[in-house]
Amino acid sequence: MLFRVGVALILPATAFAQTAEVAVEQEVLRQAPNGRRLGVVNRGTPLAVGQQQGRWVEVTLEGWIWTPSIAVTQRDGHDRIVDVPGGENLRDEPGGRIAARLLRGFLLDRIEERGQWTHVHRTAWMWGPSLEFDPAALAGRTAGAAPTEPEERPTPVAATGASVVAGPDGVRLRVAPEADTLAAVSPGTALAVVERQGGWARVRLEGWVPAAELVGSDQDSLVVEVSAAALRANPDQYRGQRVRWEIQFISLERAEPVRTDFFEGEPFLLARAPDPSEGFVYLAVPPELLADVEELEPLQSVNVLAQIRTGRSALMGVPVLDLLALY
Repeated sequence: MLFRVGVALILPATAFAQTAEVAVEQEVLRQAPNGRRLGVVNRGTPLAVGQQQGRWVEVTLEGWIWTPSIAVTQRDGHDRIVDVPGGENLRDEPGGRIAARLLRGFLLDRIEERGQWTHVHRTAWMWGPSLEFDPAALAGRTAGAAPTEPEERPTPVAATGASVVAGPDGVRLRVAPEADTLAAVSPGTALAVVERQGGWARVRLEGWVPAAELVGSDQDSLVVEVSAAALRANPDQYRGQRVRWEIQFISLERAEPVRTDFFEGEPFLLARAPDPSEGFVYLAVPPELLADVEELEPLQSVNVLAQIRTGRSALMGVPVLDLLALY
């Protein structure tokens, strides 16, 4: 039987080739500790355990992928890359159980081929508390080290797309992980999980309020008016809020590995801000809007509704938003 360990994972160098399993419905696989998101791995998928940094664990994912969905590459020392829009499934055997969903641009290493299937592997990082470890991985702990009691096993966070309810004590809705409280949610309130980040879940809450208690009486009053310059100056203040802007489309790009505010390979718009003097903005494009975006012409002005992901990207200091609608 596998079991979970908490803050102290007790994994010495001598135990590094041991195994673990994903213990939650879906967990994000990242390029580095708390780094770029590469894909999601399903519950029960076995992983080889590597080194540890804090509560992050280096893991190696192995499986089979449909050969027409990958291409040969030489990027960053890997020899294969997922090369289809929307990504591709990784399976435990040809045509078998889905072990993970790999995003477009996911880099892999080939092991062997069998018909139209390719056996691949990739080493990356995962949040340690979302793993259950083989007890054999603990058997070689450093001589003389004092035993460490595992933490109480945390309640697994629901998978992306799941419908959940607030617990008996209610929950605090925050603008970002570890950030200020936005609202208190009553026990039993229905929520929808839309994203996972380690031990945090981003949720969507729907309900009704008296229109007279809103500032204004139309939909525009629910959209903040903020400039790109203000977002850069206060990158966390407006996170999660919506804007309606007129931007100038420059090009459709795919996120390189160094752009850690995106999924690797995630499509995004490079555009000029509503005030051209404020420079550029990036708008991540969801799959359902990709066809519409591909029809835009360079330098075309377009009205967009977007949700603020961050006011200042890690690489270029540019606001990053999630595109919600084109007008």
